[in-house]
Amino acid sequence: MKVYKFGGASVKDGSGIRNMAEIVSDVSGNLVIVISAFGKTTNSLEKVLKSWIKGDDAYRNQLDEIYRYHIR
Repeated sequence: MKVYKFGGASVKDGSGIRNMAEIVSDVSGNLVIVISAFGKTTNSLEKVLKSWIKGDDAYRNQLDEIYRYHIR
């Protein structure tokens, strides 16, 4: 079994994801791929949580930003 782990910076955008796919495309046999959150997503989610805890409705816009980032 082979395990490949890709960090947030390496999958921060479409180009990085395509590169990851290229790297693992030639691997034969059992393969496990571990992928961290896209670049800066963890920080963004922490910001959402802090806003939500404070009762600040800004968390809704922050979630929308994260969604749009992932769609792009």
